[in-house]
Amino acid sequence: MKNTEIADGGTGDEIAAINRGTPARLAALDSVRGLAALIVVIHHCFLTQPAFCDFFFSTWQTPAHTLGQYILFYTPARIVWSGYEAVTLFYVLSGLVLALPWAERRVPAYRTFVIKRVARIYFPYCAAILGAAVLNLVFRRWAGVPGASEWVTRMNWSHPLTLWTLVDHALMYGHRNSVNGAIHSLIWEMRVSLLFPFLILPIARYRARGAIAVLAGLAAFVVFLQFCVGGGFGAHGALLSSMEYRTTDKLGYEIQWTAYYACFFVMGSLIGFYLQPIRNALTTLSVRGRLALLLGGLFVFQGHWSQIHALQETMVAFGSVMVITASLSPGMTERILLRPSLRFLGRISYSLYLVHVPLILAIVSLLQAVPLPFLLAVVPPLSIALGWLFHVTIADPSARFGQRVARMLDHRGVLGSPAPARRNWSQI
Repeated sequence: MKNTEIADGGTGDEIAAINRGTPARLAALDSVRGLAALIVVIHHCFLTQPAFCDFFFSTWQTPAHTLGQYILFYTPARIVWSGYEAVTLFYVLSGLVLALPWAERRVPAYRTFVIKRVARIYFPYCAAILGAAVLNLVFRRWAGVPGASEWVTRMNWSHPLTLWTLVDHALMYGHRNSVNGAIHSLIWEMRVSLLFPFLILPIARYRARGAIAVLAGLAAFVVFLQFCVGGGFGAHGALLSSMEYRTTDKLGYEIQWTAYYACFFVMGSLIGFYLQPIRNALTTLSVRGRLALLLGGLFVFQGHWSQIHALQETMVAFGSVMVITASLSPGMTERILLRPSLRFLGRISYSLYLVHVPLILAIVSLLQAVPLPFLLAVVPPLSIALGWLFHVTIADPSARFGQRVARMLDHRGVLGSPAPARRNWSQI
């Protein structure tokens, strides 16, 4: 079934369609995703510079040495390169969007859901890995850029490209990310997507109480693994680190972080069941009240002021919920987010996310010494252009292919037999 086009494109009309059980796309949230993707692009431009790379990978411990660094490290201006936080917002947004079929009371069969997610996420991911691998082979000899950050010289294309590296990326298992440094978040996105139809069941039935129960269960499981495998929390409250020593350690790490990131999907999914009440509440707020919600969300969103890792990301998630909620507001916020340029950015956001890191590394490797202002002027527009090309040639056709296969299976069943009755997940 194709998404229903809303006549005026307004968020209120889209929410009303969802309440009627009609598939609709929340265009304002597409724009939020597009802006977050652009922040990730800028974030990786900053990571090519040693001072910003050291600050980021030291969990914000490295001191600033210039006024510009101080402003971008310790003031709200840091939001322009808050790519780490933007990825958490992606998880919350994904949870909301994935919950919409349940909110619209058109619960999909599990196989239909999985086919669409694999086609939407995994196929373009593989294409992006192959493209980045080719660039890796071409530019690796120049990867040791004098004066560049360790993100350039040690964490990406300086590693040899082997068959096992490609297999490791294809299996979404090792988190080495040496081919395309942006893809680590997609590992959690894909895993939680496969679990999502089970996580959403209590939420679809019990709403807020179900979400609280799921979050409590996931949090308890994360803490259990922390003490069972990791020996408790360290000085900064960090979760398990990636361990290569024993299979049990590695498996514990993978399971724990999957459960951890699933919490953010659950937070977003709850918003999907309360869109109309949220919109109604925002409508009654004054302009100042809506602005306060948005600015407060952006402040909490930059939760890096906390040095307790798990708490820090939780603060980012709550800030993301506030920002997403504020984005459903009528008035100026809606008018800005529904501008064609931002809606376009939202449509290509996934492709933009996939292509920008190889582009940055190719530019830095080819030109060697590249000042940050040059990267900030050149990389975003080139990434948008390349992202659009990737979208129209790979990502969008892949998503439409998944939709066609899912429709065929829904109508005809497997191997031409009649389709089985759709399982009512909400009654399990």
